[in-house]
Order: sequence, then C-alpha cells, then structure tokens
Amino acid sequence: MSASSETTVTSNSSSEVTIGMNHDEEERRYGCLGGNRYIVLVIALLFLSFMLSSIICYNASYVSMVNLHSSPYWEEFISSNKSIDEVNWNDPNLPLSERRFAFDTAQKSLGFAAGFLGAIAAVVPMSRLTARFGVHKVMTISGVFGTVLVIITPIVVSWSFPVFVILRVLQGITLANLFTTAGVVVNEWAAVNEKGLFISVLSAHVEVGAVFTMPVSGALATSAGWPWVFYLHGAILGALTTLWAVYYRDRAVKHPFVQRKEWRKISFGKKLNQTGKGSNETPIRKIVSSIVIWGVWIAVIGNFLVSQFSISYAPIYLRGVIGCSPTEAGLLTLIPMACLLVIKFSTGFFSDRIKSISDLTKMKMFNSCALLGSSIFFIILACSSPGGSKVLDVILLSIPMALLGFSSGGYSKCAVMVSGQYSPFVMSIVQIIACSSLMAGSFLVPALTPTDSFSEWQRVFMVYGAVLAITNTIFIVFARAEPAKWSQQKGDLTLAEAVMGSEQKPVEAVADPEMGVQRN
Repeated sequence: MSASSETTVTSNSSSEVTIGMNHDEEERRYGCLGGNRYIVLVIALLFLSFMLSSIICYNASYVSMVNLHSSPYWEEFISSNKSIDEVNWNDPNLPLSERRFAFDTAQKSLGFAAGFLGAIAAVVPMSRLTARFGVHKVMTISGVFGTVLVIITPIVVSWSFPVFVILRVLQGITLANLFTTAGVVVNEWAAVNEKGLFISVLSAHVEVGAVFTMPVSGALATSAGWPWVFYLHGAILGALTTLWAVYYRDRAVKHPFVQRKEWRKISFGKKLNQTGKGSNETPIRKIVSSIVIWGVWIAVIGNFLVSQFSISYAPIYLRGVIGCSPTEAGLLTLIPMACLLVIKFSTGFFSDRIKSISDLTKMKMFNSCALLGSSIFFIILACSSPGGSKVLDVILLSIPMALLGFSSGGYSKCAVMVSGQYSPFVMSIVQIIACSSLMAGSFLVPALTPTDSFSEWQRVFMVYGAVLAITNTIFIVFARAEPAKWSQQKGDLTLAEAVMGSEQKPVEAVADPEMGVQRN
C-alpha cells in the first residue's frame, strides 16, 4: 500500500465507507495529541448543558421574580388594605429589573411545564431531521433559535403571560434533541472501552447546567436584577453554539484534527453499519417490544421526576422551608449538584475499568445506589422535621439528590450497551420520557405544596421515595448487559476486523478478500 493510498471497506450490503485517510493529509493534521475526541466530549457537554440552562434559568430566577417583598410597591402595599391581586407588581412604568409577578398556582405550573411540553411534541420531528441532516446542523440551528428566545424572555414575560407560555413551548423545541445528540456523540466518538465515561459525562449535562445556573442566577438576580439572568445565559449559549458549529463533525473520520491512529482507536470493535454509510433501518417494533429497554425507560421516570426537584424546586424548598435567602438558596443548591457530578464522573470512569465484577452486576449495583439509595434518604428526609440545624438540614437534603449520580453506570449504560448502533433512537424515547416526567413534576409539586410548608413537602418526598424504589426494582429485574439480538446483524464485521483482519493486522496489510476489504 502506497503512502498516499486510502483503504475502503465494502460491507455485504455493498455499502462503502472510507475508513483510511491519505498519509500526506495525515501528516498535515494537527492531532491534539490523539485526544480530539475528549475535546469534542467537553464541547458537547457544555453545549448541551447551556441548551438546558437556557430553559431552567427561568426556574432559577423565579424566586426573585415572585419576591414581592423586594418590589418598590411593597411598603405601600403593607400600609394599604389592598389584596396582593389588587397591586400591579408588573407596572410598565417600572424598570424590568424592578417588576415582580404574583403568579397563581396554575401560572406557576405552566411556567415550569411549558418548555417540557414543547420538548415532548418536538422529539419525533427533531429525530427525523437529525437522521436526515445530521446532529451538527440540527443542533446548530437549535442553538441559534434558543439564544434568541432566552434573550427576549424578560420582555415577553413582562408583556403577556400567555405569550410567555408560547415562548416557553418554543424553547422546549430546542430541548427535544439533547439525549439523541448525546447518543450520537457516544456512538460516533467514544471508543468501545470508553463508552461508560462518555455516557456519564454527556448525561451530566442536566447537572452541569444546574450547577452553573442555580447559584449564578440567584446572585445575579439579587445584585443586578432578574433580567440579567436571561441575558447572561443567552450570551453564553450563543458563544457555545458558535463553538459547536465550528468544531464538531458528525463523523469522526472527517474531522480535520482526527489522525488515523485516534480514528482506529475510536472505531475498533464497532460494526460497519454503526459508523459507515448505507442502509441502517431502525427496528422500531423490536426495540419497543424489548422488556430490557422498557426497564431502562421506566428507570428514567424515577430519575427525572426527582431531577425536577433538583433543577426547579430545591431553591424554593430552601427558601420557604429552611429559611434561606434567594442568594443562599442558589448557592446551597450547588452542593448536591457538585457532589452528584463527582459521583457521576467517577461512576463512568470506574464502570469501564472494574473487571472483577460483571457488567450486569455493576449496572444493577450502580442503579440501586442511585434510585434505591435516593429513595431511602427521601423517606428519611420526609420523617425529619427541619429547624434544628440549617447545616444538617442542607446535608440531609443534598444526599438523595447527589446519589442520583450513580445512575450513569446503571440504566444509562444499559441503554447504550443493549441498543448498540440504535442508541440514538432509544435515547430519543428517553428524551420524551424525561421531559414527560419533568412536566408531570411541574404540575404535581405545586399542587402538593401550595403554601410551601414542610407538611406539604413531606408528601412530595414520600412520592419520590415510592417512585424511585418501584422503578429501580423493575430495572434490576429486567436489566441485561449484552447487545440485544436486534442490534446484531448476521455476518457483520467490526471496523477493526475489516481494516486489520481478525488478528488485528496493521492497516497496511492485505486482509482476506472474504472480509470485504479492497485496496485502491
């Protein structure tokens, strides 16, 4: 094979995929020391995180937006005999930063839920667009759209609440593809022995967004005014959208910074139809009839019902029940989120490297630590009345939220291992279920906590505990660690087998003609 030649693999279905690269081109490439996939991983994590943050920054600034005590009209209201509804807290004559909102329970729920409703409605069309045009183009457009919407949010919410709900639904469209995008990035960019790490990192976009948004939004809303929360998130999302558009590629082999050595590491052990071109019709009927996949989807319900508390209601609980200020509530929310991230990243790292325990046992163990462990501590939290020590109250609240980080080695890894090249479709259903759980929580929690008293929150915590225990039990009963039959195709070769032969020969070697390798 000459130094300028290119290797082409032909699968049994006659589809071709270029898997080599020109040696001269290889020499001209800056290879990022063979770690370009990790740069892509970080960019994808930050981009997905702030796509979500552009939605939940409203949740974080909500405490300041409804804090009537900080309104210029509060003292006048106290000295009058008017009811709260008789005061125009959102007076157009006030600057945006001084306007406040006396939302009723229905408006409170709609404000939180509308974004997730939009996401649910858009998952299927967004998945089809991604399959046709690629995640790079679709998510770039979503990022631009999301940037504009979050920047205009302060004006819209002050102008008309019904229009604000419509805006939130439109924002939800930008959320519809987050899990599908994560599945695509794992499938295309992760080496086989790094999938646990990639899954744990990309699934952490929910918590990474919250870790930044909750404390920063609380502090910014208090110091500069709540509208600046939206302006800041719009600026950051715009910058990350630009970075994603410039740097990301749908195919690792086409990235200008991926050298042949790194591409071989990424592609080793993957099926030809997983990374290559050609027909790859998703066996939808077989996937939706898989009891293992249903176990994964049911586990998602428990995880994200409780995640709603972390990203939306923890600051409200800290302020209303424990007695923290808005700034303190935002900062204290950082504690469980930071602990969760440490657990999630550690779980992803060790789930790939612990060899003394089977993959199935590891998944069941990590998932039980996440869902069952969180369930137990939510029940303990429901039985422990706050007020003795604020520090202990915060610690007890943080433990069940932080334990959810173990889920990256549980149902998340199971979904990718079982579904293989069809993980983007499975993850698109995860997106629907996650958003449905978040939306359900947006109505359930306000309905159960109209006055934010601890007795009301006890009911919420008991519901969380029950749902987490049930969903974890179902998952561990049906979980599997090997690829499903429908994710394997008879006669499939791995890319490494096609390029190097079954004995992992060098790329330059001539493989058995029956392997489908041709030399130009």
